[in-house]
Amino acid sequence: MKKHLFLLVGAVLSFLMFSAQSYAYDSYLSGNVGWTVSNNLDIKDTNNTVVIKLPLKTGINVMGALGSRFDNIRIEGEFGYQTKDIDLASLNGNLKILSLLANGYYDFYTEGIQPYVTAGIGAGRVTLSDFFTEGNQFNWDSGVTKLAYQLGAGVAIPLNKSLSIDARYRYFALNDVTNGNLNKYTPAISSVLIGLRFGL
Repeated sequence: MKKHLFLLVGAVLSFLMFSAQSYAYDSYLSGNVGWTVSNNLDIKDTNNTVVIKLPLKTGINVMGALGSRFDNIRIEGEFGYQTKDIDLASLNGNLKILSLLANGYYDFYTEGIQPYVTAGIGAGRVTLSDFFTEGNQFNWDSGVTKLAYQLGAGVAIPLNKSLSIDARYRYFALNDVTNGNLNKYTPAISSVLIGLRFGL
């Protein structure tokens, strides 16, 4: 399943980048780093009842992308990494996500300060460490690949003709992750990020 997802995302990225060549007047590289908002990870049973609430610490989100722009539209391929530790003294564990997304953007202005909205879809590989709670051990796969998506908004502030500061809010989520059809959780992470966009 995970191989098919990554092949699908690769095909989508290739198509988008190829189709944009005849229209794009600007290509770019971008990098962002930020902080994931602290929240709970709800572990649910087959009846969709929450059996465990795992509090998560504020974590790190790092992204890099290659994209093209034409008029007010941008498209890009993005690689990302996110990690959050479990916020309990009695537990050692963390949530990690590697992702590959095809993103689309709409810039409200093409010059000066540029507010924008964004959405993307792709695949994410999530790892939740094994952990103990209330005398019970919960074992999870070392890595599971699921459909991923993101929604966000931000603003780009040009420093010169080829360099801009990028600041954004982003909501990122994966499809449900199940463990032996007994428990499931839905990774969802909100982030505040800042970075740079380099025109090529």
